[in-house]
Amino acid sequence: MKNVTLPLGSISIIDKIEMEYGLVSGIFGKTGGRTRNFVGAVKLLLCNRMDNAVSVHQILPMSSEERFGLLGIKEGISERSLYRDLQKVGREFPILLERYQNVVKKYGLVDEIQISDFSSSYFEGKNAEFAAHGYSRDHRPDKKQVTWGISTGINGIPTALTIQRGNVQDKTHMREMLRVCIKILDKGSLLMFDCGANTPKVKDTIVGNGLHYLTLKPKKVGTYRNLIKGFDNECGKFDCNGVEYLYTKKPSKHPGEFLYIYFSKKLCEDQLRKKDSKFSKRMAKGDELVKKAKRHKAVQMFPSKEGWVGLYPEIQHSLVDIRNPYITGIEGFFILESSLDAEPQKILELYKQRDVAEKFIRGMKEGGELRPIRHWNKWAIIGALFICFLATAMINLTLNSCKDSDIKNFKLLKKYLGNLTLTVIYPQNAFRIRVVSNISQPIRAVLGDFPLRYGDKNLNLRW
Repeated sequence: MKNVTLPLGSISIIDKIEMEYGLVSGIFGKTGGRTRNFVGAVKLLLCNRMDNAVSVHQILPMSSEERFGLLGIKEGISERSLYRDLQKVGREFPILLERYQNVVKKYGLVDEIQISDFSSSYFEGKNAEFAAHGYSRDHRPDKKQVTWGISTGINGIPTALTIQRGNVQDKTHMREMLRVCIKILDKGSLLMFDCGANTPKVKDTIVGNGLHYLTLKPKKVGTYRNLIKGFDNECGKFDCNGVEYLYTKKPSKHPGEFLYIYFSKKLCEDQLRKKDSKFSKRMAKGDELVKKAKRHKAVQMFPSKEGWVGLYPEIQHSLVDIRNPYITGIEGFFILESSLDAEPQKILELYKQRDVAEKFIRGMKEGGELRPIRHWNKWAIIGALFICFLATAMINLTLNSCKDSDIKNFKLLKKYLGNLTLTVIYPQNAFRIRVVSNISQPIRAVLGDFPLRYGDKNLNLRW
């Protein structure tokens, strides 16, 4: 037999998480039915997301019998069966997600502070189910997409995944997210979300289920102007991450809600600078219109009692600076709405932790290489999203257990995982030898000595 070298990083992650939490067996153990290799196929799909993230069509040509053995695939697996298993994951998605929630709840991984956020991924092709044109977070309005949302604790461990058509708005999507989150969150937990999902019905649903919410009030100029009247006479002051904020707190018209109004001079200067830049660009385009008007010599004639009046096109030069129409007077202000009655500084510090959800989404897209989605079948699309979600959750679980590591995200860890390899040597007239190589210091900080279990410890005794 020929010697084989295979990537070991993703296999180590899956086995380590399985040993500590029983995650894969707890989710997929009772789903395979008569399919012998279902759990092994799921591990193979998870490995693919942590390795090269190639299409399903390319997974088997890039795998070896030795890799199948480490993943528990006892017999040869075909491409057709791999697609079928992916679709099975999609069909059983509600059950599998509930089992995932049971596992994270069992091990006390559900944080009482949850952040919900939404994103989208586009398709290659136009006939995929779920595909529709909508607001593209990937900046690909020319492509149809699917929208999906996640809820994660500030500890980085996700608790929910929702999948909707590509043209579903956040405020509609949030209703589905609440239906999933409410099952796992304890009473008194705090749910944070962006202003796109901020509606009275969503807030009433959260409070009605014994939870709290914290969200950004949509920036409507008229509403903001009314709320910030007299702000200078009522405001206090504090520093947060080296930035000075002025604040005031007042009750809202919505029952049981409090408004936290903040002003930041630094934020105001940034917004004014961007608006000035935008206005300058618009003015530059306006100069082109002026040049065209100067070249236009036609005269428009209108009748009057005194006879016909001719209008001659002339350019009037302004004697004063033109006012920037993009400046509204609410620059530097933002308002948070919450059912919590707390100190404004604490509320702002909580809301600033919303980037945990953004980092998780970035991990799915950049680390798991979720985009573009190449599946067209409805169940395969759901299955691919759930596999990527689960792979990112496993990475976060691994990183959470090693506080001393400098690696903080999926994309960076993936580079080191690709270097960790297992070489299987088949000498003539001798036993098989397995050698683990490229255990770098960053990998050792994350996985410790766990990868050594795949190699032969006493090579001298094998000769």
